[in-house]
Amino acid sequence: MKNILNYYYQIIIDDDKINSNGYFSYNNHLFCLYKYQRNIDEISSLVELNNYMINQNIGINRIIFNIYNKPLTYYEENNYILLLVNYEYKGGIFKFIPINGNNYQILKRNNWSYLWSMKVDYIEYQIKHLTNKYKILNETVNYYIGITENAIKYFNMIKLDNVNLFIGHRRINKDDLYNPAELVIDYKVRDISEYLKKCFFEYNKSIYEIKKYLININLSSIDYILLYIRMLYPSYYFDIYEKIVNKNYNEKDVLKVTNNIDLYEELLYEIYLYIRRKINIIGITWINKKFE
Repeated sequence: MKNILNYYYQIIIDDDKINSNGYFSYNNHLFCLYKYQRNIDEISSLVELNNYMINQNIGINRIIFNIYNKPLTYYEENNYILLLVNYEYKGGIFKFIPINGNNYQILKRNNWSYLWSMKVDYIEYQIKHLTNKYKILNETVNYYIGITENAIKYFNMIKLDNVNLFIGHRRINKDDLYNPAELVIDYKVRDISEYLKKCFFEYNKSIYEIKKYLININLSSIDYILLYIRMLYPSYYFDIYEKIVNKNYNEKDVLKVTNNIDLYEELLYEIYLYIRRKINIIGITWINKKFE
């Protein structure tokens, strides 16, 4: 990494001063050299959004341009982005910041039906060629495709006129909450639902603890419905699936998800009951029948 910093940013530093996540101190400031892993076409909008948030005093780290006045640095077949780290996660609830999504069309992720349908189509095509290589994925993937199709059908049933969009994150990781390269534009509940999934699968929070968190969040009627739909979508499974297939992760990593199918379905049912006390909401019949 020192070669990138020395040449492209004129920051003279040795590799042993840079930690495994790309963080380092220089001239009394904290920086992070971050591998950029999304569509290059999105970078100009991410820079624009980064500048908007800084000008509005919204907590976000700053993208630093290289000596060629470019936000991305291409080096050894990878793109890198340098961040000035002004904010680090220290606990608490993240903020919900409304935004005019029309100014950032390429960053919008609110067409869930289209995006999830594309995901299902791709995985159905891919898994046909991986049947003999990934036994666990082959045995479990159809369940998660099926629940995704339930979520798509539900999403297509609701009207979404004049629903506000917010600045959100591709996924919820404490190291990326202030990372401008991880931002997207979506409905308010994107970050909430992804955080709740993380609480369940990674932090081992109980159903009671997750419901307690929901009690402290004020949502509109449509937000509650979107929250339930987003909780149905198995991003937690598909994320691990992609790491196994594309990055050669151990296939057994997916067991921490698949071994908890029944308990997660119970969580979905309890969230449905909680929301039903507030608004008229349609549940997923096969889940409700399982726990009624």
